[in-house]
Amino acid sequence: MKTIIILIIFSFIYFFCQSSYSQCPTCYGEQVSGVTTSLNSVSFIGNFEPVQAWICGANGVVLKTSNAGVNWLSAGSNIPLNVNLVTISCKSLDTALTAGNIGTTTYAYRTTNGGANWIQVFTQANGYINAIFMRDSQTGFMEGNPVGGRWSLWKTTNAGATWDSTGMYLQQSGSETGWNNSIMILNNNIVFGTNNSRIYKSVNFGLNWTAISTVPEVNSTALWIYADTTGYTYIQSGGSTLKYTTNGGSNWQSLSVPDTGNFVGMDPAYAGVSNGVLNQPYEAYAVRNNSKIYFGGGTNYSSEYTAPSGIYNNIGSGIIYMYGAHFSWAIRNNGGITRVSLFRGGAVRSISAEIPKAYGLEQNYPNPFNPATKIRFDLKKEAFTTIKVYDVLGREVAVIVNEQLHPGVYEADFDASSLSSGIYYYRISASDYSEVKKMVVIK
Repeated sequence: MKTIIILIIFSFIYFFCQSSYSQCPTCYGEQVSGVTTSLNSVSFIGNFEPVQAWICGANGVVLKTSNAGVNWLSAGSNIPLNVNLVTISCKSLDTALTAGNIGTTTYAYRTTNGGANWIQVFTQANGYINAIFMRDSQTGFMEGNPVGGRWSLWKTTNAGATWDSTGMYLQQSGSETGWNNSIMILNNNIVFGTNNSRIYKSVNFGLNWTAISTVPEVNSTALWIYADTTGYTYIQSGGSTLKYTTNGGSNWQSLSVPDTGNFVGMDPAYAGVSNGVLNQPYEAYAVRNNSKIYFGGGTNYSSEYTAPSGIYNNIGSGIIYMYGAHFSWAIRNNGGITRVSLFRGGAVRSISAEIPKAYGLEQNYPNPFNPATKIRFDLKKEAFTTIKVYDVLGREVAVIVNEQLHPGVYEADFDASSLSSGIYYYRISASDYSEVKKMVVIK
């Protein structure tokens, strides 16, 4: 009888885990922010190691990590405590920009020393800045709700030190306004969302604008631009529904996503890349203003993760090209932070308190495998550690480990669901130690 009860309990737990995290249970992890205020925007630098990310929120909160979220530190220093920060953007290890409101006046702040000190670089009475987006380390764009019948559009060419609206006139239509962080920039292409059944698009970095109809969707609360090797190609838009266009908005195709509520962010996963070309629409994460994270490929999305508490406000927009960001972060209205793996790889855990005498990388087990395997490794010293997977042509196809780890014995899970059958190589790098082994995926 006792055995039967145990089996029933085990079966229930197994079913619950499978139904809650049907595709990638190791792609999500909760992190400690140290605050309980609403977190509203996240920005990260994916092509630096260690991975650095910034978050802003209510009460002048700014958080920063330089080790992929293992630790989040307060970086708001002298930003006023009564400002509600709604957007943040960074493109270097030390420089970041954030904007928000105190009453009916909007402000933008800039740091060039990693958050140790912030300088006010912009203010506008009766304004509301929705989004800052740095295209590169020097050039950026800022979009705000209309003031005096004109959309508040600003450009910087000196890393946010000054902002200029010359030549970027866009008249307000009716009483339309925008949405927090509903913007995307790719090269000279800018799109930003409205509550007026339209998206505004510029192909010359803000000098001229055209309106793209999103009818019957009224709101475009989250946006993304996709591209392949030929450049700007796709726009994906979310309000209460998720859609994409391949012809500049002449026609929209719907994506199937469960539940209701407006989307507040999207970020692509690594899969969908073939020989350097992004096959659209490809795998991506999305968050609505609820407690779930959705993942999908093709035209269908499913709920893949549910936060322990709180409502999601935003998910970071990473780098859409083949070599870029390893993680993204989805942030909530109660200070909650979920780290998301963009490479659909695995999670690492300590399996022994013993400190090894040497570095080591074991052969993955099982091998060959389909679709999951485990990799054990030893660290004799604390080090920022990466385990990356490469195909036979030497192209990086997944990142399994990418974080600061203490000395110890570890085991990492790797889910190769997004990879095709074949031979792959995995390489560990930790301090001055590096080793490569071969694995085989059979489907």
